[in-house]
Amino acid sequence: MRILVVEDEYLIAQQIAQDISNLGDTVIGPFACAADAIGHVPDADAAILDVRLGDYTSFSIADALHTQERPFVFLTGYTSAEIPLRFQMQPIHSKPGLTRSILVDLHDRHLRSDHAGGARDILVDMLAYARLRIKDRSAAERLVEAVMLDAIIAVENDVVVSDLRGLLIDLLDREIRSNLLRYLN
Repeated sequence: MRILVVEDEYLIAQQIAQDISNLGDTVIGPFACAADAIGHVPDADAAILDVRLGDYTSFSIADALHTQERPFVFLTGYTSAEIPLRFQMQPIHSKPGLTRSILVDLHDRHLRSDHAGGARDILVDMLAYARLRIKDRSAAERLVEAVMLDAIIAVENDVVVSDLRGLLIDLLDREIRSNLLRYLN
């Protein structure tokens, strides 16, 4: 995924950007102010937003992301009381946050979004999500392979599939809940 990063503390921004790259996603930014970041919202699949950017906030970016139905999280030292009511349902991660857990959250929400794309896009999203959930890449690939085989078996057994993404997400959730340790060496 392409992750927009809006963070005004230089060292935190650089660490997040490095972590995102190391975990396999593409960084857009980081940007220290909303005015510089807002034009990049259409390029992003998701975003990490610091709430307070100097004397300003990132809420204009959050509004734009919400309008375009892009998942985002707030990364802040503030409490949820500092967040406007319209964003109270958005995930809030405390600073300093663990980038992997933030990305798991964003990938999970992106995977479940309506920006489906074709079967290839779904597979790419599932692999990215599984690789974040399981640090061992081979184990993550085995997990997704098992889910794909389960989906093929379901189709061969004449299960009506009106929502391929939904079926695959359900199978992935079930496999993670029930058999995650089986994929680890």
